[in-house]
Amino acid sequence: MDKPLPPYLEGRLIDMHTHFFPERMFDSIWKWFTDRSWLIKYRAPIEGLAATLTGFGVERFAVYNYAHRAGIAAGLNRWTAGFARACPAALPFATVFPEDEGNVEMLEELFDRHGFLGIKIQPLVSDFYPADERMFPVYRLLVERGKILAAHAGTAPVANKYVGADNFEPVMRMFPEMKVVVAHMGAFEFDRFFAMAREYPNLYLDTSVNFIDPGLMDRLIARGDFPPIELPYRYDLEAVLEISDRILFGSDYPNIPYEYGACVEGVLSLDLGEEFNRAVFFENARRLVSIVD
Repeated sequence: MDKPLPPYLEGRLIDMHTHFFPERMFDSIWKWFTDRSWLIKYRAPIEGLAATLTGFGVERFAVYNYAHRAGIAAGLNRWTAGFARACPAALPFATVFPEDEGNVEMLEELFDRHGFLGIKIQPLVSDFYPADERMFPVYRLLVERGKILAAHAGTAPVANKYVGADNFEPVMRMFPEMKVVVAHMGAFEFDRFFAMAREYPNLYLDTSVNFIDPGLMDRLIARGDFPPIELPYRYDLEAVLEISDRILFGSDYPNIPYEYGACVEGVLSLDLGEEFNRAVFFENARRLVSIVD
């Protein structure tokens, strides 16, 4: 990173939004981004990606991937379990697809035998509604086990008919006790997701792709390293402070077009003080995932 971390953050960052896939799938994903003028700053073998991340001062990181079609979730979960065994810093999350049979049984084994912390859903890619009734047994299991639903639920940077607050809020109404992490702070619908965080005390928001220097993004767009799409800058810092006990640092690493330090420096540049920084960069996450020294 360009700037050194404050001493109280050194080696303590918990990144609650990173992606790790099997290498062939990563290659396909990176090609998709490259074809759309989206620079992937960190392209490397899996072991190198993990080592680079911990080298930035990251103590632990959530491992997200997602099934984009039926029949592949179980294989992805086996891969994630193996990756987490080999990388102690990893916090493994599972993937499920509504059409697959046996999702609850698969998750029970992952929770019991492999220490998975929850699941990640990505309706933008997987094309299902968060409130799909086939997901209800999964959500009930998460509540029963105290596990986490991580969800790409907002409309940024692009949207389809499956994302958005209108599609996600019914899940919270039906499962108000479920632990939930909403990616990207719910951008572009900050007000709606901040309101949900006020109403549901187990709903968290991660910072990934937010707080990045607008000038940096303008330069990337001008160079053709990022597509000219709207970026999520319209947030209310007073609202962020109000729910600062439920804001989690996240980066979207490695699928970012800028240096990892830009994710960290963007939060630090808010200049909201050490107490806020400690909460966002590690204390809130440690409480959520029950990390103890």
